[in-house]
Amino acid sequence: MAISLTDDEIGLLKQLKAAGEHGRTTRALNSDAALARLIKEGYVVARTAKVDLMLFYRLTDRGQQALADAITEE
Repeated sequence: MAISLTDDEIGLLKQLKAAGEHGRTTRALNSDAALARLIKEGYVVARTAKVDLMLFYRLTDRGQQALADAITEE
């Protein structure tokens, strides 16, 4: 079941979509609460970069669909 996304969460999904497969770091996203909710709901995943052990976040297929739905509703 899809959750109702806030404007901040939609903004994060847009940023992650623009970042592509490489994703973004938390410093670039700057919204811990919204990011945690998106991860919990399966819209975003975190992965660790092998070189410097930084966490990067990227959209899942579910997140891409939620973003597409949110843009359609605007």
